[in-house]
Amino acid sequence: MFPVSPAAQTMSAPAPAPPGAVRLWLYRGLAAIGLPVLLLLAGEGGLRLAGYGRDARFLIPDDQPGFYRTNPGYVSLFMPGSFDLRPLNFRVARQKPAGTLRIIVLGESAAQGVPEPAFAFAPQLRAQLRARHPGKNFEVINTGIVAINSHVIYQIARDLADFSPDLFVVYMGNNEVVGPNGPGCSYLAQMPPLWVIRLGVFVRTTRTGQLLGAVLARLNRGGPLPQWGGMAMFTENAVRGDDPRLEKVSANFESNLEDIVRTAAAAGARTVLCTVVSNLKDCAPLLSLHRPDLSAEGKTAWTKAFDRGRLNWLLGDNTTARTDLLEAWRLDPQYAETAYLLGSLALQTGDRRAAQDYFLTAQHWDALRFRPDPRLNEITRRVAARHASASLVDAAVLLGSDPASTGLPAGRELLFEHVHLDWAGNHQLALALARGVEAALPGIPPSNQPWLDPEGSAQALAYTPTARAAVLQKIATITQNPPFPNQLTYPEDMARFARELARAQAERDNPERLRESWRTAEAALARDPGNPALIKIAEELANDRGDTGAALKLARRGRELQPSFFRLAANEALKLSQAGHFDQAEQLLQQTAATSAARDLTTLAPAFVDLAIRTRHYAEGRRVLDAFLARRPGDPNLAVLRGRLARLAGDTVAAEGELRTILADHPGSQGALEELVSLLTEAGRPSEAEEASLAATEHQPGNQANNFRAALAAEARADEAAAAKYYLAAERSGPVTAAIELRLARKLAGLGRADEVLFHLAWARRLSLLEGNPAVTASITDYINQLRAPRP
Repeated sequence: MFPVSPAAQTMSAPAPAPPGAVRLWLYRGLAAIGLPVLLLLAGEGGLRLAGYGRDARFLIPDDQPGFYRTNPGYVSLFMPGSFDLRPLNFRVARQKPAGTLRIIVLGESAAQGVPEPAFAFAPQLRAQLRARHPGKNFEVINTGIVAINSHVIYQIARDLADFSPDLFVVYMGNNEVVGPNGPGCSYLAQMPPLWVIRLGVFVRTTRTGQLLGAVLARLNRGGPLPQWGGMAMFTENAVRGDDPRLEKVSANFESNLEDIVRTAAAAGARTVLCTVVSNLKDCAPLLSLHRPDLSAEGKTAWTKAFDRGRLNWLLGDNTTARTDLLEAWRLDPQYAETAYLLGSLALQTGDRRAAQDYFLTAQHWDALRFRPDPRLNEITRRVAARHASASLVDAAVLLGSDPASTGLPAGRELLFEHVHLDWAGNHQLALALARGVEAALPGIPPSNQPWLDPEGSAQALAYTPTARAAVLQKIATITQNPPFPNQLTYPEDMARFARELARAQAERDNPERLRESWRTAEAALARDPGNPALIKIAEELANDRGDTGAALKLARRGRELQPSFFRLAANEALKLSQAGHFDQAEQLLQQTAATSAARDLTTLAPAFVDLAIRTRHYAEGRRVLDAFLARRPGDPNLAVLRGRLARLAGDTVAAEGELRTILADHPGSQGALEELVSLLTEAGRPSEAEEASLAATEHQPGNQANNFRAALAAEARADEAAAAKYYLAAERSGPVTAAIELRLARKLAGLGRADEVLFHLAWARRLSLLEGNPAVTASITDYINQLRAPRP
């Protein structure tokens, strides 16, 4: 080795910097990093001191000391604030009461209990535990929210971990594709890495991030803010069953679920994970797509086979239908409706396993992914198995919506539509969860008390025949809107639903049933006097019985037990008006309006209108609505109410002008159309009412009442083509009868559309069987046989 000279050593190894230089370099580096951070912290602190922005936690301090309430603006961290989706309104004690077991339910709309949270599995779970362990105090906190998914639920779990939970119950998976950051989301379909999603949420929780978001929203605003439109918003967001993005969905779901379990464990709580249930048997696909490589020739052959199979399925010719549908299946095994029809045929022959496989395949290829893929339930099972602090309730297997289920496929016996559980489904799920919770909580001693049967649960929650009518009415609002009218079985589904609703309404209107329901609610409330849901049920029953004093007393009690909420105030004001306490009603409404957000005024306005009508102070009511419209310009619902007051005041010219203006600006406003048609009819101007109806048909395809009006108007003009068009629209916008289907079939026959005639006759026959009219069924059958008879 060559020796290295001292000079060379000096050149190759720089002399160490003086200590002062090192410190200076470090200070400069820290300043470069720390100065922006300090400025951000200072800005954040300044914004907080100035009162800018909103609290981003799920629970925020309540007016009642020592309590927290649900944050009405929480969902706006993840979705547009204009959607106005909110958690249930309740308060929670910051310090858990001694001897209380606090159970937190996490999930989406199915966990919340759509259509009626008072009868969801969460309150049923509490009722089961109270009956089984009468000496224990169980607090079940339902945090379910419509349209959220695991990205949101993870954040809720983090917030609730600070409130001394004993147990989390997780029932989620329905919205992973259509919820925030899912590939089927209509407003936020980007799928960045999970850490980016969580960083974005964190930024939006800061006042600085909220300010930046407000500035960007103002700069980018190019029109009216998007409004929540329910499932109809997602009809253009198809995601195929083999979409590669679904792998990312599964990975994110698993990560969020893992972190929920870890968050609970860190808080000293256990977790019960529950697989989710979906309707396989009685929920036809919402959107079927052909395989991408299907040729034009293949599509033609498929169409012939499928159309023959579908018609024979409707006609009850199952053997021929199966042959045709299997041919369509061979040509395109990805078309979801084919698998669904084959599943229903297999079930009719008693082949439950084949039916289950076909139904699951139909769900897999349904391109509007409002039902969970079985892969998500598999993830739930894996996560439960990996954690000592977690246990599993396999509801999907138990209730018949999993490949491993051994009973009948889940259907309308348990669910209203695709994923929302009916009373029986909620009862079975709650009972399974109660057993799981009992096993998971070490602090619960053994009990010999029985679990509640469905009748016992109904008694505990005051679920009565009169209550069912209101529940079904809410479901009707959901299922009469897209995407449900696209389902193959829609006419039969809606006819069956309409019959059930009619029976429930008859029960509600029966005086003896009303008295029985009142006694049930009184007894339930005596056992559980601090339950706001029971108070609301009793209040509604008192109102139905005409006992305004009792209804007002209960409304006030309900408002005392819950956080301040404009809906509760409006409800009490309505009761005050009914009781003739007009000054008190007005004072309460004015106070509430002064402290309400602009978005709340649309819901508050009907109470003002009711007061104006009862007092005949129409001009004062219009002034209130003018003030509301100044805060919420362009709101068609407020404008319709203002037009209604003008009409009631006798100023029909002003009312008509306002209603026509609304329809010009918002042609989809059904409220404005119905008010205008009613006004014109009362004024003896039927031709103008007809003209308004016809003009609205293109903009209001889901308005069944208007579709029927338009059909009758077309018939009066002998325009059979237009009449058929409007009857077809009526068929896809609500329940129709066998007579309507028969009428439509005859019009189509007169128009020479023979390929459609048998299809609607088949529907007429199926509906007549539901209606229980053998003579009509026989007549339709004869008509069908004539058309199908060989030509000489």
